[in-house]
Amino acid sequence: MSKPELRPLHFDRLEEAIAEVDRLASMEVTTVGQYSFGQILEHLARTFDVVSGHTDLPFKPSLPMKIFARIIRPIVLNGKPKPGFKLPPKAQDLFWPTEDVDVSQALDHFRQAVGRYQTIGPIPKHVFFGNMTRQQHDDLQCRHCELHLGFVKPVA
Repeated sequence: MSKPELRPLHFDRLEEAIAEVDRLASMEVTTVGQYSFGQILEHLARTFDVVSGHTDLPFKPSLPMKIFARIIRPIVLNGKPKPGFKLPPKAQDLFWPTEDVDVSQALDHFRQAVGRYQTIGPIPKHVFFGNMTRQQHDDLQCRHCELHLGFVKPVA
């Protein structure tokens, strides 16, 4: 099975990712890969919820996962994320909806989650990557949005 061709995206600021979400939500889109646009938005929203401390993880990340995360942290923050990373089953269940999600519902959740993230005081310690500055958190979220929004393509 060949890998889907992603749209190349780069966001220097979180506001650029938000603008891309709004742009995509205003038009007809298709996705490559296994998730719909609604599911992708919901995934991004759930991630912002966890990062901001609005949603707690119902499990503790394993020590090997934490060690692995600390090793790859510089690559993730500074590099281009690669598709295909498999989350452990409990994390998959938390971060990805199994059913399709209405785009307007997911967009509302995304906006609320990003709003909480942007207005929170100190950001809690990242569950996998440990202590990070606000800028590192923003960079991580930009890379995350680049990856997943790259699966969403406007219909020509």
